[in-house]
Amino acid sequence: MEYNKELYSLNKLCEFKDRYTESEFREHEKVASLNIARYMILFMGIIFIVFAVSDYYYYGERSVFIFSLVLRGISLVIAIITFSVAGSFKQYNHTLIMITSTVLLVFAIYLLNLYILKADQPALQFMSVMIFMLTVFLIPNLWKNCLVAGIAILVSYVIFGTVFGHSTEVPSISQRAIYLCVCLLACTIFLYGREASRRRQFAAEKRLEFISFTDRLTGIYNRGRFEHILGLWIKNMRHDPFCLLFLDIDGFKKVNDRFGHNAGDQVLISTAEIITASIRDDDIFARWGGEEFVILFSGINIDRGADLAERLRKAVENNPCGEAGKITMSIGVAQYRRTESIPNFVNRADEKMYEAKKAGKNRVVAEDPLNDTETTAEAEI
Repeated sequence: MEYNKELYSLNKLCEFKDRYTESEFREHEKVASLNIARYMILFMGIIFIVFAVSDYYYYGERSVFIFSLVLRGISLVIAIITFSVAGSFKQYNHTLIMITSTVLLVFAIYLLNLYILKADQPALQFMSVMIFMLTVFLIPNLWKNCLVAGIAILVSYVIFGTVFGHSTEVPSISQRAIYLCVCLLACTIFLYGREASRRRQFAAEKRLEFISFTDRLTGIYNRGRFEHILGLWIKNMRHDPFCLLFLDIDGFKKVNDRFGHNAGDQVLISTAEIITASIRDDDIFARWGGEEFVILFSGINIDRGADLAERLRKAVENNPCGEAGKITMSIGVAQYRRTESIPNFVNRADEKMYEAKKAGKNRVVAEDPLNDTETTAEAEI
């Protein structure tokens, strides 16, 4: 188990090249940003209807004002619906698409509102469009979604101003378009850099997480990570029945004394590699400490656990480890009993391992599932 930098490399669109990593990052962002996005959408809808006061000030005497107020009310309803259902999507990407669509839909209603009122306040319109564009980039979203929405707002407003505006308006539609382009470019650059920074931070956190639960020498799980996973197995019992193997390298101190600590380290590394290649991906393999290892096998009983332990013992014995030569292991096997604690479960497997040591080493000792006596699988040394 090695840290793979390629999993956290970014492409030109500022996304992780690995799809699983990208999906994991978006779920991470969902936890951090979903509620902020929902409340900002709701706030946008409320502000949009509050600006009906401005419409009343400028156009209150016109009969179409009531229709304009209805349109703003529809925008608030759309915002409320998005606020309510945005968190129900399984994939955060669908939530972001809904948020982007909501902003564009509200903006379309805004343009329709301008058309109905035959609004003639270009400066006020420009400020409103600028607020819409800033809102797009302020609501937590992917930078490319924001860019698409920003371009849509810019293009639709320029077309609207060209078709329904007047050539004498100040500032002119071309001037307003330039200012909006500058705003769009600046916001895109900022959000792209911010997103790249958050992804690099996510990758750094994942590396620290990997270091925290990995044994530095062998690359497998360390004791802390193993105890955490075992605790989860006991809590949900989805892996029941499951067995624990407690493995200890025989005569490891003699290897260190005779060949040096480098040779001892190589024995640990080689043993971990042999065992890793012999177990399933779903099995939990960790270094307990020193020359001791532990394995959790899910969905098997004590008899099957003893058989697997014997197979691992033979695999280690049949693969010499460099100058240290043939290495053997003593293995204890225990099956989890409901309601027992982690220390008690581990101690039972540990006791069986020591019984294997006392019986001559290089063997498997497992508890009997019926009467709690031991069955011993031996091999000639």
